[in-house]
Amino acid sequence: GRVTSVKLENGKEVKGDSFVFCMGPWTVKCEAWFPELSVPMVGIYSSSLIFKFEAGTVAPFALFCGESDDGTHLEVYPRPEGDVYVCGCGGSKHLPRREIEKLTPEQVVPDLKRVEVATKAFARMTATLGKDNPDVTQACMRPCTDDGMPMMGVIPGEKNCFIATGHNCWGILWGPITGLAMSELVLKGKSLSVDLSPFSPARFQRHKARRSRQMGDGETVGEDW
Repeated sequence: GRVTSVKLENGKEVKGDSFVFCMGPWTVKCEAWFPELSVPMVGIYSSSLIFKFEAGTVAPFALFCGESDDGTHLEVYPRPEGDVYVCGCGGSKHLPRREIEKLTPEQVVPDLKRVEVATKAFARMTATLGKDNPDVTQACMRPCTDDGMPMMGVIPGEKNCFIATGHNCWGILWGPITGLAMSELVLKGKSLSVDLSPFSPARFQRHKARRSRQMGDGETVGEDW
């Protein structure tokens, strides 16, 4: 089929020639709009912290920690402007479609218990950077497909509708090439910068039963960051 417009929640109708759905974990809602589309995905709900310092005062080295007894497995990323971003607070939740659909983005808030545990764990690691409280606490819900790979391409059964989602924790890193590849696909009919066939949404079609979130050898798909 061919879509000519979309209607927003406020009733406004937006017309267009082509439509790209990039809604993170909320892309699961597209299943109700496109009868041939399957989006086997969970939302990985995690908290993170930011500690602020003067620019140039933090050494530019990332730190990756193993899992501690308190359930944290911290990752520490200094930024040029002086911020130190900390994730791996532990306690991530894997939300199925029905739970994702209940949440709005505004309702994705930090788990204060995990924030407290991670703050203390970071302070034990470094007396220089650790603080009693982070300057920013935040949360995200990362989209992770059943096979751990993004969905990028034409929506099955549609001529002018596309999907780009499922990047898990690599959304920022893969964002630029995703935007380029999808723009080429929409405007030229084919991605010239990267082969999108491994990421085709059609790979999930007509499965009688959805695959579990484990690969064949028992490897869990999607990190608990």
